[in-house]
Amino acid sequence: MIEDKIWEADPNKYIIGSDEVGRGCFAGPIAAAAVKIKHSHLHLLKEVRDSKKLSPKKRSEILSIVKENDIEYSYSSYDNKFIDIYGIKPANEKVLEESIGSIYETGDPVYVDHFKIKKYNAVSVIRGEDNCRAIALASIIAKVIRDEYMIDISKSYPEYHFENNKGYGTKAHRQAISKYGLSDIHRKSFNLMPK
Repeated sequence: MIEDKIWEADPNKYIIGSDEVGRGCFAGPIAAAAVKIKHSHLHLLKEVRDSKKLSPKKRSEILSIVKENDIEYSYSSYDNKFIDIYGIKPANEKVLEESIGSIYETGDPVYVDHFKIKKYNAVSVIRGEDNCRAIALASIIAKVIRDEYMIDISKSYPEYHFENNKGYGTKAHRQAISKYGLSDIHRKSFNLMPK
């Protein structure tokens, strides 16, 4: 893991990881979380790994551990309307930069999962969730918070079953779009309507 070499030299050094979720969704926001960890947090993070390999219940448990132990994190999101106006890449860059900026202090090493940003001397890491605990933890946090939002908003748009698909383009979601058209939280710039 990337952090291990840094912590060998200085176990009190904080490391920031950030990751986005929802980039490829048909509906809802793109979001990112950033989290700040040091060596003494390691015993709390034994179950942290690629968020896609964890159950929703386990991801929620990990976020609870973060909150209970005052591990510093932040969350940022931009809605579908922003994405439609400015594009998905600028939205992706903004959520990462904002989430990092909320907790960054000069000198903090910053790692981002497979996306280059200009600020904070951030290092883009290929397969970041497998190679950096801070990125994996940030991904878990972002996914839990965004998923909770999509479950909540699904009550206003029950025909799209956002509580199940979280805005991703599942077969059932595509069928719902064909039947009902696009809702207010769908990304119109993604050309989702069948030709």
